[in-house]
Amino acid sequence: MSAPETFTLGSLRAAAFNGPQLGVLGDPIAHSLSPAMHNAALDALVGTQPQLSGWRYHRLHISAAELPEALRLLHAKNFRGVNLTVPHKIAALSLANTLSPTARRAESVNTLVRTAEGWEGHTTDGPGFLEALRERTGHATQGREVILLGAGGAARAVAAACLDDGCAALRIYNRDAHRATELCHALADRRATSGGLDTITAPSPDAVIVNCTVLGLKADDPSPITADLLRSGQFVFDTTYGAQPSQLLRDAAARGLGHCDGRTMLRWQGALAFRLWTGILPPATPMRLALGEAAL
Repeated sequence: MSAPETFTLGSLRAAAFNGPQLGVLGDPIAHSLSPAMHNAALDALVGTQPQLSGWRYHRLHISAAELPEALRLLHAKNFRGVNLTVPHKIAALSLANTLSPTARRAESVNTLVRTAEGWEGHTTDGPGFLEALRERTGHATQGREVILLGAGGAARAVAAACLDDGCAALRIYNRDAHRATELCHALADRRATSGGLDTITAPSPDAVIVNCTVLGLKADDPSPITADLLRSGQFVFDTTYGAQPSQLLRDAAARGLGHCDGRTMLRWQGALAFRLWTGILPPATPMRLALGEAAL
């Protein structure tokens, strides 16, 4: 059975599935490459892992108000796991029956695993970011300054991961500075400071600049950081991805900085979620090809 383009709550109510299923929930969701990536992994594995026969990964357009009902339906319809994207990562904290220590620390959930009683909440965003950064640069954030743009669910997970990895400093900036301050207080780490996007000062020469805002989802979005703050030696990691590079990535390329969009992180967080659902770490090559991920 092939995965349909998109389910809504209404079409999900009426749907019947043969065998275990997976999916991603978000609003918006049309841009998500997760179905292509996960279905490519399932197709690559089914020859040697026959227990995965019939598994498919679906795209579900679910609003914030619809999330509780959608999760009840997915559990009843034998979905083995789901990913969550904007705006569900924080709301899911109160909807999961149990939380992993990483999700509790990050106060964010991007992966749910089915249990007999309900859903077990995890986050693979932070670990996925670190693995992607290590793959792209040869090391993660230990001893480096991190400039984190955004304070939503993905930013929370990335922030916690960077602190746990041993970053030298974590400077969190958000359009609503109060939300950045709240995240700092929740992290309770003296290395973390906060401010508004309009208060960003020059990052250190070897800083990792991470965009976790939604600026970059659309081709005409402005960059969340002015180009004159970018310096050679820094690495720019935009966790968004689209058909065209974001303004932030175009600015980084124009200044000769190392950079990547969110596909490498998407692949890694997806692979770690896949392992939670199946016990198998999927092969990277079919997932990379499905994402159209830029070569290293």
